[in-house]
Amino acid sequence: MKIYRGLLLILMLPAFFVFDISCNKTSPQQADIEKSISLPTDGPAIIADNDQFAFDFLRAALQTDQSAGNKLISPLSIYLALSMVYNGADNATRDSIQLALRSQNISIDDLNKTCQALIQGMPLADNEVHLSIANAIFYNQNIQPVPGFLSLIQQYYLAKMDSLNFNDPQSVNTINQWVASNTNQKITQVLSNISPSDLMYLINALYFKGSWEHGFDPKATSTKTFYPTPTTTVSTAFMALNTSLAYFQNDSLQMIQLPYGAGDFNMYVLLPSANISLSAISSALNPPSFSSWQSQMGSRKVQLSFPKFSYSYAIADMRPALTLMGMGIAFGTGADFSGMYTIPVDITKAIHKTYIDVDEEGTEAAAVTVIGIEPTVAGPSEPIIINIDHPFIYIIQEKSSGAILFMGLMNDPSQSS
Repeated sequence: MKIYRGLLLILMLPAFFVFDISCNKTSPQQADIEKSISLPTDGPAIIADNDQFAFDFLRAALQTDQSAGNKLISPLSIYLALSMVYNGADNATRDSIQLALRSQNISIDDLNKTCQALIQGMPLADNEVHLSIANAIFYNQNIQPVPGFLSLIQQYYLAKMDSLNFNDPQSVNTINQWVASNTNQKITQVLSNISPSDLMYLINALYFKGSWEHGFDPKATSTKTFYPTPTTTVSTAFMALNTSLAYFQNDSLQMIQLPYGAGDFNMYVLLPSANISLSAISSALNPPSFSSWQSQMGSRKVQLSFPKFSYSYAIADMRPALTLMGMGIAFGTGADFSGMYTIPVDITKAIHKTYIDVDEEGTEAAAVTVIGIEPTVAGPSEPIIINIDHPFIYIIQEKSSGAILFMGLMNDPSQSS
C-alpha cells in the first residue's frame, strides 16, 4: 500500500506537547507510571478549545504554505505563546485573540489556571517520557512593560523574565542560546537580528523525547519504496513491527496508535486510502471526527512498515495564518496591548520552528514559538481627496483677534464681477 508522509507528524495528538517543567526518564528498574492531570472545573472545556485551535491552525497553515514539503507544527507551543500575549491585550484586540484561540466562552482567568495545572501536572504524566517546556519574556530595558503583566505571566506560565540592551548585538545571541538550551540544541537559532526599536519577545520552547512502548528492531529495518505522489517514487529506510496495536479503518483512511513509554503519550498515524488525497483527509479533520475515530479503535494484530525520518520545519511568519483565524487586528495600528505597555504596540513577528526525529527507538522532537512586539508605527497616510465642485461658504478671519473680515457664499464661480 502506498504511504503518504505529509500529514504524518503534524497530526500527533494535540496533548502530545505542553508546558513548562521537565520530566526525566527514569531508570529501567522503576515501574511505568501514568498519572492523570488534575484540571480546574473549566479545564476540560479549555482543552477542547485547544484541540479546536490545533486543527484550525493546521488548516490555516496549509492554506498559507501549499508547498509539497514535509510540515510539522506544535499547536500547544503556539497556543501557549499566544495565551501569554492574550494577557496583555485589551478591547477588540483581546477579543480577536480569544477568537483565534477558539476560547470565546472561556474567561482568561480560567485559561491561565488551566495552563498552570498543565505546567504542574503534565511532566509527571509518564515517568518513561522526557518532557520539558520553557517560557520566557525578553524585553528592551529602555522601555518597561506594565509590571502587572510580567507578574501574571510569571505566576501562571513560570516564565523567565530578562531585560536586555537591544542596542547590543549580543542580545540576539542571548535569546538564541536560551532557545537552544531549552530544545536540547535541536533548534539553535530563531532570530537573526534584533532591532533597537523592538520591545519584547515572548517565547515558548518545547522538547520531547519518548521511547516506543513497542520498539522496532533495527535489524528489521530495510530500504523500500515510498511514493511522494502516485507517479513518483523514492527509496528510504522502513522500520518493521509485528505486534498488537490500536487500529481503525474506514473508506477514507487507516489509523494506528503508537504509544510511548507507559502509554500516556501516543503518536497517531493517519494513512489515506488509495485514491483519497491528503488534502481530503486534512479537510475532514476536526476534534469530533478525530475523537470519533479514536473511540472506534480496537486492538488488532498489525504488521507495520513505517519509514524513518528526521527533518526541521519553519513558519517564518504565522501572521497570515493567524489572520485567517480572526486576529488580524493584533498586527497593525489598531492593536490594543495596553495591558502590556503604556504606549501603542503591535505584533510584528510570529515565528514557529520545529524539529522531529523518528527512528527504531522512539521520537525526539522540539518546537519554539516567538512573538515579537514593537511600537506601533503609523504608515504613510493616503492623501485626502477634496473636490470643491458644488456651492460653498468661505470665511476670511484675522488670527490674533478672531475677527472675521469677510464671509462669502459661492454658488457659481463662472459668474465673475
